[in-house]
Amino acid sequence: MCKQANIARSAYYKWLNHKPSKRELRDQKILKRIKEIAESNNSLFGSPKMTLALNNELADGEAKIYRRTVARLMCVNGIYTSKARFNKRYRYQAARPEETAENLLHRDFNATKPNEKWGTDITEEKIPGTSQKIYLCTIFDLYDRFPVGYALSKRNDTALVNAALSAAWKREPNSHAMLHSDRGFQFTRMPFKHELEEHGMPQSMSRIGRCIDNGPMEGWQGLIKEMREVLYPKANSYEEMEKAFKASIEYYINYDPQERFNGKSAGQVRKEAKNNPENIISYPIKQDKRYKDFWKKIDEKKKSARTIAN
Repeated sequence: MCKQANIARSAYYKWLNHKPSKRELRDQKILKRIKEIAESNNSLFGSPKMTLALNNELADGEAKIYRRTVARLMCVNGIYTSKARFNKRYRYQAARPEETAENLLHRDFNATKPNEKWGTDITEEKIPGTSQKIYLCTIFDLYDRFPVGYALSKRNDTALVNAALSAAWKREPNSHAMLHSDRGFQFTRMPFKHELEEHGMPQSMSRIGRCIDNGPMEGWQGLIKEMREVLYPKANSYEEMEKAFKASIEYYINYDPQERFNGKSAGQVRKEAKNNPENIISYPIKQDKRYKDFWKKIDEKKKSARTIAN
């Protein structure tokens, strides 16, 4: 047999009598769990998220699992994320706002506790094989990236926004959080403003043409659409898309590990804060170096322009 396979007999017996090392045994254990997670979520996670998920499951005293180990095991065993990065362009009609608000948030996306700062926005997804769209409006807590309320509809109107807000108030009836949004017509209607005033909620709005003013909300919408596409790729009717979005949001709340929260999910962070309100853990946002360098260059250009003008 060895002759037919063109291998030395010594090599065959070495392989036959090989006893796996501690590292190999641990790799086998990790790989088994990687396969289970990948199978459960249709390979939603790449190596960074998979590493967070694995470490989040470790018992006290167990050795940390490193991303390089996870990446190696996934690559060798042909396990890759199904999530495809994509950019979709939508055409929006300009709206004439009734009432606008100042930008009170000023891109300060840090919050020290739940229900201090909320963000909101509307996103859309085309239903495959039809001319229909489904619209999702979410109320989003900036402290723990938790969707406190959301609503889905076939129409992009004020009723959609009101339904999402009602869902948020049902979950958090005593909240007086600042609510930040863009200048979409749904958020500038006088009845919407009056609703916020009655609940003692300050209203904040992004500046014109500055989508980054509502950056966390924009990012979360892209994430949840990607998640829906991976977890439920066969949804092809409004009813199926509605169920798919609801299930994807629940998956995000309970199972999506986040680096900012040390591998915890949004649901875990919120539960901890609610259970121990006297000792709420702070999770400050780490500023991206590229973002910092970009604005440094902008400031330098402004200073240079002022110097030339003078």
